[in-house]
Amino acid sequence: MRLLLDTQVGLWWLVGSPRLTRASRALISSSACNVSVASIWEIAIKHRIGKMPVPPREFRDAVVDAGMSLLPVGDLHATTTTEIPNGHNDPFDRLLLATAEVERLILVTGDETLFKFANQRPTIQVRKA
Repeated sequence: MRLLLDTQVGLWWLVGSPRLTRASRALISSSACNVSVASIWEIAIKHRIGKMPVPPREFRDAVVDAGMSLLPVGDLHATTTTEIPNGHNDPFDRLLLATAEVERLILVTGDETLFKFANQRPTIQVRKA
């Protein structure tokens, strides 16, 4: 199974948060996991303004050390964001949804809003964290 971890799921995994279920931890441990560079960028922005305690390099290094793949943001990911249903304006979430669709990955998230938008587009697979 090929997964794309939502930013918050990647952070939960990194800090050992109990918000990440045992089943999700097992799934992540046994699957090919990807983290979008967009997640690193989102963490960098939030860290710089004091909303994120984890520095972006620490997050990136932990992801790489765990054997996860860093997925660059490509032009097709960016252009596909325009096809995500309206109503969800977080650009990072839209990019993760588009990336999951383009790369045929299962997006693992704890964000209920992402489920709503993925359900409106059957080509996006989402799994609850």
